[in-house]
Amino acid sequence: MPIDPRRIAIPPLPQPGPQFLAGIVKALPIWALTSQQPELRRSLAGLLLAQGPTQPDFAAAAKGLLAYAAQFDPFDAPSLELLARTQADAPFLPPRAAAMAGLLAGLPCLDDDNISFAAIQASGDAELLVHYLEVSARDRTAGLARLAPAYGALCRLPDAGQAEQLLAGFAPIVPPPLFARLAAEFAVLRLPPPVALDRIAALDTEIWGLFAAVAASHCFGRLGDRGGALAACLAARRALPCHVNLTLRAFELARPVSTPPPAKAGEAAVCLYSLNKAELFHDCLDHLAATDLGEAVIAVLDNGSTDATPDMLAGIAARFPADRFISVRLPVNIGAPGARNWLLALPEVAACSHVAFLDDDAFPEADWLSRLLATARDNPASGAVGCAITDMDAPRDHQSADFNLFPPDMGQPSLAEAKERLFVCEPCRGAPDLSLFAYRRPCLSVSGCCHLLSRQAIEKAGPFDIRFNPTQFDDLERDIRSFLAGYPCVYDGTVRVAHKQGSSLAKAQTQAQVSQVLGNKIKLEYAVADADADRLWREDLALIGRDLLEKARVVDGL
Repeated sequence: MPIDPRRIAIPPLPQPGPQFLAGIVKALPIWALTSQQPELRRSLAGLLLAQGPTQPDFAAAAKGLLAYAAQFDPFDAPSLELLARTQADAPFLPPRAAAMAGLLAGLPCLDDDNISFAAIQASGDAELLVHYLEVSARDRTAGLARLAPAYGALCRLPDAGQAEQLLAGFAPIVPPPLFARLAAEFAVLRLPPPVALDRIAALDTEIWGLFAAVAASHCFGRLGDRGGALAACLAARRALPCHVNLTLRAFELARPVSTPPPAKAGEAAVCLYSLNKAELFHDCLDHLAATDLGEAVIAVLDNGSTDATPDMLAGIAARFPADRFISVRLPVNIGAPGARNWLLALPEVAACSHVAFLDDDAFPEADWLSRLLATARDNPASGAVGCAITDMDAPRDHQSADFNLFPPDMGQPSLAEAKERLFVCEPCRGAPDLSLFAYRRPCLSVSGCCHLLSRQAIEKAGPFDIRFNPTQFDDLERDIRSFLAGYPCVYDGTVRVAHKQGSSLAKAQTQAQVSQVLGNKIKLEYAVADADADRLWREDLALIGRDLLEKARVVDGL
């Protein structure tokens, strides 16, 4: 019998006492970072379980995290292994959920298989991937084990119809409750929300109740039904009261919503710069012109292009009000920090109280600027307001959200030549967008792909540091100075910006690119004094911890 996605009954899980969240945030501040990053979630669960039977609250919280992990990503082998051991030591899952977890944990590892999915994925050959999936669907012995590592890639094939057909081919060899779960996730990622909600309603909530609630909340949100989104989110959060993202998302959905006014004259300048990307930059500006810019100034800088960029800018100018469009052409490339500083110094830009920087391959939502300005007004001490950055192509996976710091002893050093102390938690790169990062909170840093800077914070902390030319870590370094000056960033994940090409940091592949990244990381480490580095992670985690606990108290009362 189909369930009501607004009233999902989730079987009870072990729960820690009401004081657990405050206690764990105090004792283990990294708890406030996120509950969605798989490695961190698994590490926290293992740490809690290691405290032994004398700490029942710790065990309860760990079991909740592991039950959630198995539902959110049923092919997460390391989490399934830890869940299986925990279940064997002290059973806590409902019978059908336990059976499914056991089945998934027992899937064979095919790393040494003659047909290597890892090699196919590394090749980037979509046709080869399709052939792999077609062959795997006919393999009644190892077909499910072959699907496990490839399911995410299947969901991201360019042709949604072809992808759905390939998934349907696995129906005869996948247990029906699991196939229903996979088909529901595919619909959430690639099909209209009403279709996804129908599939969610068909799920066995004893096995998949947490996933069903999270997915339903996301779908209701996409449909503009905030009441339905909140109800489904709260259903999941009641089962997992210490889940960071569910708490922040529920708080966000419970907030009253109003339409913010457009930018007033002198309130904002929107700045972009580009080098030899005439066609892409044209598409970006053409899209930008269709968004609600209010009376904002638009300033563009050609950073020494040798292609058709000058002619393109001359032509695209007609899409903007003549008295608010400024175009600057430089004869040479001065790098990203220099280009930003040049734009900041333009008199028309300097006269504005806020400056938004947008990448030349970024495509924001229609009301992006007014919403970021509204968040800035709500947080007058913010150094910068950032947003969620997603892929341009379906299913628009996350590229970045809010950035915060791990304690230095938790980092993984990559530089033998430097004393590394600044380790950034990237909570969501490559993760599907299920609205679990659609919240607002203070943070250390936000993505430079689209961020709104406060002129007041710029004057206090200074502009971008040209030592980080041509790019990489210049945004983070400026945000660090702003944080230390008393102007932390604020992340507004309810605003999404699609990014065509992805992070240059993530794309670094060649020796020259990697050396540039590593070189700038060394510069960053030595630009921050030891005392400031220690202060940064402590104050950052304390800030997001206080924010989490304040919002948890509100959500507990809903």
